[in-house]
Amino acid sequence: MAAVAAPLELRFWRGKDVPEDVLKTAQGPVGSQELGRTAGVLLVLAYIAVGIVLRRASWMTDHRCDQLRSFTFKVLFPLYLFRTLWGISLSLDFVTLLPLSMGFHVLWFVLSQQLSTFTPEAKEVQSESGQPHVVLTGWALLMAQGENMAFTYPLLAEASPHPVESLAGAMMWDLGANIWLCQGFLWGIATLYSPQVQAGSYQAIRAPETAGEEDCSSDLMESTFPSLMGNLPRSWASGTKDVAIKAVTDSILLRACLAGICVNLLKVPLPWIVDSGLLRLGSLCKAFLYLLVGLYADFNISYADCRFIAATLAQRFAAQIALAVLLIEAVPLPSLTCRNALVVTIFSPGPSVLMHILAEVGYGQHLVKLCVTSSLV
Repeated sequence: MAAVAAPLELRFWRGKDVPEDVLKTAQGPVGSQELGRTAGVLLVLAYIAVGIVLRRASWMTDHRCDQLRSFTFKVLFPLYLFRTLWGISLSLDFVTLLPLSMGFHVLWFVLSQQLSTFTPEAKEVQSESGQPHVVLTGWALLMAQGENMAFTYPLLAEASPHPVESLAGAMMWDLGANIWLCQGFLWGIATLYSPQVQAGSYQAIRAPETAGEEDCSSDLMESTFPSLMGNLPRSWASGTKDVAIKAVTDSILLRACLAGICVNLLKVPLPWIVDSGLLRLGSLCKAFLYLLVGLYADFNISYADCRFIAATLAQRFAAQIALAVLLIEAVPLPSLTCRNALVVTIFSPGPSVLMHILAEVGYGQHLVKLCVTSSLV
């Protein structure tokens, strides 16, 4: 990707960026770029260790942990996503990855939904979390999907022999579906299986006088994912699909992504000073994410929790293997470098935003803890 002539005060111009700027998108947390690969890994572990120590401090209450999580995912992370999508290079060489990514993620969802039916009863986990089995099934379905690109980008930038090409392919794959899945659609899935919906305590969006009428205008969830909706009781599906759609459209992370891609497509130039500020905030965001891992992860869990985590990770791993084999054996790709980058992306850990989704939707502290702990595993 060649640089385009532009005024010196602009880093990006007409949706293009130079290779050095592509690599900057893949930076890790604050300080990791300057320290190098090994020291950068140690720095990440240090952030997690600091989080573990803070969790044991008496003044770090659950309320303060939630405040830090909210600040990270409602302020820093949206700014990080906005800057990334504003400056991302929409390479025509990899444009075919956009529909391919969408198709693979739909298939990933279908596989995950089918595999989630094997979620064990886990009576001990139900008792500890205070949630019924159907909520645990939804938790397993969420854990089985999506890629953690904040983890994958730095890995590709440092380990790939052709980092720019690898990152370009991974970015287009992310833009094709993963980013919309993680920042939008997973909110709807979490809401469908949430404890509030199971208890019937959600507030219906439609007016009471129209609640019994057939809804023909906004049947998005049912028409798009019939396999999921077909397995839900009709009374549940008809009463909650609007709530799930609203949860998706209300996501501030999804709105940040849409705003970033819009200014990119409109070819709005990104001033250097704005880009530098957003880049620093993005690096700070990654540091806070690792800090939150230390705050919420807890290896002081029961044997039943370990078995439940293992069963859930087995579901994710089975879906990843199936998708990776399909990608390698049956899908023509622009280059071997691109294929390797996508395989690494498919096998990445689950998205870090899941801890925020689970906490916001009301799955409870125990399932949030198991989510973060399993991501470390």
